[in-house]
Amino acid sequence: MKALIVDDERHVREAVKLLVDWQDYGIDAVLEAENGQTAIELAERERPALVFTDMMMPVLGGDQLMAWLAERAPESKVIVISGHDNFDYVRTAVKYGGMDYILKPIDADQLNQAVARAVESWRAEESARTRTRGADMELNQLKPLYAEQLFGALLKGTGSAQEFAGLLRHGGGDAQPFAEIRVAVLELDSAPALAAKFGADGRDLLAFAVANIGSELLGGRGCGQAFRHSAGAQQEIALLFWDRLDEVPALLVEYNDALQQAFKARFAFGVGQAEPFPHGLAASYRQARTMLLQRNLLQRGKHVHCFGDFAAAPAPAEPPLFFGAYEEKVRFAVQSGSPDGIRKALQPWFDALDARTRITPENLLLWRQEFRLAAAIWEGSAPAADAAIPYEESVRETIPADAGGQFDYAAWKESFAQEALAAAKRLKAGGGKGSTIRDIAAHIERFAHEDLTLQSISDKFHLSREYISRKFKQELNQNVSDYITSCRINRAKALLASPHLKITQIAEMAGFQDEKYFSKVFKKWTGQTPSEYRKRLYDVDAK
Repeated sequence: MKALIVDDERHVREAVKLLVDWQDYGIDAVLEAENGQTAIELAERERPALVFTDMMMPVLGGDQLMAWLAERAPESKVIVISGHDNFDYVRTAVKYGGMDYILKPIDADQLNQAVARAVESWRAEESARTRTRGADMELNQLKPLYAEQLFGALLKGTGSAQEFAGLLRHGGGDAQPFAEIRVAVLELDSAPALAAKFGADGRDLLAFAVANIGSELLGGRGCGQAFRHSAGAQQEIALLFWDRLDEVPALLVEYNDALQQAFKARFAFGVGQAEPFPHGLAASYRQARTMLLQRNLLQRGKHVHCFGDFAAAPAPAEPPLFFGAYEEKVRFAVQSGSPDGIRKALQPWFDALDARTRITPENLLLWRQEFRLAAAIWEGSAPAADAAIPYEESVRETIPADAGGQFDYAAWKESFAQEALAAAKRLKAGGGKGSTIRDIAAHIERFAHEDLTLQSISDKFHLSREYISRKFKQELNQNVSDYITSCRINRAKALLASPHLKITQIAEMAGFQDEKYFSKVFKKWTGQTPSEYRKRLYDVDAK
């Protein structure tokens, strides 16, 4: 605790220093000033708890000093020591919060009593200030968490838009909602190697650090805020812009530069269009997520993917590529159990991938789902009832990235080969190559999208329809027609992960020639229409 003695007479200052038992009051520093101006300079720098001041001084008097202290340092307790018993001076002292008015010559007991009261008052107020600062710190820590919760609620169509706007603009209270907003999404899981550097809680720590950098950048410009957000199993940073909407791509480039400087890695951003707030918030968010799903992983150097750019100039289409066209050779290799044979069988599939100029996350998702469904058949287990894996739940395992955040194509192909090798080990542990019925199931899985019937299967495998039906039910606990339908439904689910495909196209590609019949069967099997299923697949609370 510090005290400041202000008087133009040195002997008065010395008297005060000698008469007060400073240590008893916990005061460890006593400062001196000969006029009000010097006192202000010291008070600004040292923030004394107690100020003793004369009223009449050269340069700047005690009344002006007290006025400054009341405005700029109200926590300081003021004791006036004056040689003038003047009502105007006393009134001034009272007006600006003086604790006591002591007349010269100074009485030691009176002075110490005044000091005791001032110190007690200062300590009580300091205790309250400490509690308030603690509460403010706690509140400041909670505000980002609360803002994140409000953001998630607004995405789901709940929550107060006014409260959310007030929290972002003023730190609390209500405010008029923003007119328009844009949402961008940063994909944290595109840099798993970076997250690993943060230890066991790497993803959470990385999310916290990345969000802080974004909030500092956008908050400093008064145009946006970054939020940690979970979409299913995926961790991401959602960025909300309410001003400078045309500058969002440039701001994200600047943000990515800051991340590169901090972490030596760049991230992928999807950017939605400007939409009215709050009703357009979810739409802009979905557009941003779609752009992440549709980005070309083979394109180097492009990290910001805007929905408007995609709509204006859609990417050139390439013929659809399905793993099913290469499944038979891979199946035989997996059943043989030979690691070299498996890699050799996979090579034509990888060659077909190498020939493509565009590979997107949705492509990787579809191909991985196709392989896992096929592997389930090879191993004699029926596909899961909900075999389609939402993008956000599979992106971490299907999109490996190097230390700089770029798609590691070689690592992805190797992970595909490792899954095939693992399937071979499971088959070997399970007792061999499987049965003829499992071969039939694999054939159905591969050609379910064609005009497949029990008779065509009978002709293919030279077995009677009755035998196939009976043995199929015994081994897979499902009749053939239902199995064909389940394979078509699973293929349709995988295709619904591609937002640019129309429902009519998906129906045909899955083996349903009529869109209305497809919708009817799909709802019977899943409880949802294809459109409802697609919406859930990309909904913010998809699990």
